[in-house]
Amino acid sequence: MIVPLSLLPPGALMSLSRHVEGVGELIASFLPNLRLELMQAEIEIPPRRYAAVSLISGSVNFLFVTLLISLIGFMLRRDVVLLGAFAGLVVGLSSFFTILFYPAVVARRRTRALESNLIPALRQLLINVKSGVPLFQAMTSVSTGYGPVSREFAKMVEQMNAGVPQTDVLNDASKRNPAFRFRRVLWQISNALKVGSDVGNAIEEMINELTKERMSEIQRYGQELNPWVMIYMVLAVILPSLGITMLIIIMSFMNVLVPKSIFPAVFMFLFIFQLFFISFVKSRRPAVD
Repeated sequence: MIVPLSLLPPGALMSLSRHVEGVGELIASFLPNLRLELMQAEIEIPPRRYAAVSLISGSVNFLFVTLLISLIGFMLRRDVVLLGAFAGLVVGLSSFFTILFYPAVVARRRTRALESNLIPALRQLLINVKSGVPLFQAMTSVSTGYGPVSREFAKMVEQMNAGVPQTDVLNDASKRNPAFRFRRVLWQISNALKVGSDVGNAIEEMINELTKERMSEIQRYGQELNPWVMIYMVLAVILPSLGITMLIIIMSFMNVLVPKSIFPAVFMFLFIFQLFFISFVKSRRPAVD
C-alpha cells in the first residue's frame, strides 16, 4: 500500500499502527464513508487500521520536522524550538488529513479513468450480445483493451468462473465501483437478468443515455471555458504587462528606481499561475472517448 507523505516504510508503518488501532477506531467513527472510500480506492485494510496509519504518519512527520528545525537552530545557536514545534504541528496535521482523505482522491481518479473507457467497452459488449453471444462470453471479450473498465470486467469474469451467480457478481461489482455511471450500467444489466428481459436492449439504452450526458458535459465545458479564458487573459497577459508599464512610469516620475527583484517575482507569479490554470482546466475537462 502506498501512503503519501509518509517517512516510514509501509512495513514499519503497518506494524506501528497496530498499537493505536483503538484511537484509529475513534477517528474512523467520525468518517462514516471511509470504509466505502477504501473499498472503491482498492485499499484492502480496515478503516480503523487506515486511520491509525494516518495518525502514525502525522506524528512521525511532526517529530521529524520539529527535531530537524531544532537541530538547525542549535547548530546556528538560535532558539527556534517554538518555531520548530509550530512547523512540525502544521506538517503533522497536513500529513494526517492528507493521508486520511487520500482514498477519496484515489476513488475520484478511478472514476475518471473508468468513465473515459466506459462507452467504447459497452459498445463492444452490445455488439457481442446482439450477435447472440452469451453475456459471460461477451464480458470476457471486454476484459482486455479498455483499461480500468476491462480490469473490472476481468474481476467479474473471474468470480463467475468460480461459480458465483451473475446477479451477485454484478451487485458486488457495483458496490466496490466508484464510478456512478458504471454502477448504473451494472444495475441495469442485473435488473434485466432478474426479470428476464433483453440485456442487449438495457445496454443499448444505457449507451444512448451516457452518450447524451457526455455531449451535455462537453457543451457545458465549452461554455464554462469562456469566463476562465477571460480571467486568464486579465491575470496572465493584461495585468503583468500594463502593471509593469504603469509601475515604471509612476516610479520614473518619483525618481525612484524600479527594484530588480520585481521582474523575477512577476516571472515566478506567471509561471505558478499558468501551471495552476492548466491543471485546473485539465481537471474540469470531461473525459472524451
